Amino acid sequence: MTSPQRPRLAPADDLSAASEIDISAAIAPLLEQRYRSPIVRPSTAVDVASLIDESFPRDGQALEPLIEQITDAVDRYPRRNTHPGFFGWVAPSGLPSDPLAHAMTSALNANIIGYWSSPVGTTIEKSVVRWLAELVGLPSRAEGILLSGGSLSNLSAIASALSKRCGPGYRERGLGSFDADSRPVILCSAATHFSVRTAAAVLGLGTDAIIAIETDDAFRMRADRLSEALQQRQNVACVVATAGTTNTGAIDPLEEIATLCRQYDCWLHVDAALGGGGLMSAELRPRYRGIEMADSVVLDLHKWFFQSLSGSLLLYRDADWARQLFLETSDYLPTLEESVPEQHAFFHLAPELSRRFRALPFYLAMRCYGIERLGRNALHNVQCAEYLAELIRDHEDLELIVEPQLCILCFRFRPAGPDDLEIDRINSEIRDRIQLEGHYLMSATRVHGRPVLRVCIINHATRAEHIDGLLCSVLRIGQSLL
Repeated sequence: MTSPQRPRLAPADDLSAASEIDISAAIAPLLEQRYRSPIVRPSTAVDVASLIDESFPRDGQALEPLIEQITDAVDRYPRRNTHPGFFGWVAPSGLPSDPLAHAMTSALNANIIGYWSSPVGTTIEKSVVRWLAELVGLPSRAEGILLSGGSLSNLSAIASALSKRCGPGYRERGLGSFDADSRPVILCSAATHFSVRTAAAVLGLGTDAIIAIETDDAFRMRADRLSEALQQRQNVACVVATAGTTNTGAIDPLEEIATLCRQYDCWLHVDAALGGGGLMSAELRPRYRGIEMADSVVLDLHKWFFQSLSGSLLLYRDADWARQLFLETSDYLPTLEESVPEQHAFFHLAPELSRRFRALPFYLAMRCYGIERLGRNALHNVQCAEYLAELIRDHEDLELIVEPQLCILCFRFRPAGPDDLEIDRINSEIRDRIQLEGHYLMSATRVHGRPVLRVCIINHATRAEHIDGLLCSVLRIGQSLL
């Protein structure tokens, strides 16, 4: 009998050698671009593809020219979320500690399934969860998990609410035991993020199960209309309230909503993916009164907590309902009842199993800067929004659409003379021309069916001079279009 031949990898194919690239030197040009104008440069897909080697990568090549290729491409055709004049979509500004923290995350390559898979990673994530649960005001027994984004967090929370509403058999039977009339529904405002509709579709409820509650003049859910809906229905899976709507930054009347949910024994989920960062500020925290009564809360750290992508924290007041739905075992995973900290498993709280060490960047940032300093930056963002509102109110050619409740403001250039259609055209043109100039960016949206100029301020680098510069550009371009 011959001996088996021992496999041998050729030295040229060995992947274990460390890269000789100086990481600090490699990312220095990217960091230097962060505040450079233009924020966006117009491009076509063909333009961008011409700068990227799209050929099939059969053979390897040196890392240095690849880094240079990407650096040059994003400098030529950028979209700089980090720019202090970026007032568009809800995009993260990132913190100076993030590049190092994310490099550490990659170097460690920890899989945060549970304590046994990463003792240090699990301990750090549980610390971050505890800090933010305390910030929200949830009880000490509250638990949570960091997921990829607010959409998955909202879906997981609504699924857990269904677990409670439908009872212990929901995991096995799903919605099969409900007919069309008894099918659970979700109550939320008309301004709720579309990820709630997506969750309803994915979970098998269907978007028809979304019951939109009327909003008031400030785009907040009307508690009286919610009360009427709760009185009329016995099959409510949950109520979704929002702390910081995407379009206008509105905060629903959380305390009134929470009181109604307790009265009707209904799960309250608060989507604070955007607005939750304001909780870091002692001055802003009273605006969220009632959030501490929620059954689940979503906070996106990669939004107004200033973190780079990605980390969305889902908090549960009582995680047992999530465990009834998500707890799973197999031959290759230990059966754990989580009676001691060493048995903690994150995948019992949400659908994700393999997860990167998302808590590390936030842990380092919180320890480095402190909650109060970060909170003062969040407060400054709100003060910038309020300053812009004052400037708009004082100018006869501008119209404030709604008072800023947090860090988002919508307004219009509206001089006397032109009709509504012409004003619509001018405002859309203002936004487009400002983006082409490159120093500021506002995303397109509509309020009451008409285009508005929307300003979202969640960047720690934004200052009052950027607000002044934006408004000067709006007025200059608007007057030129007349």
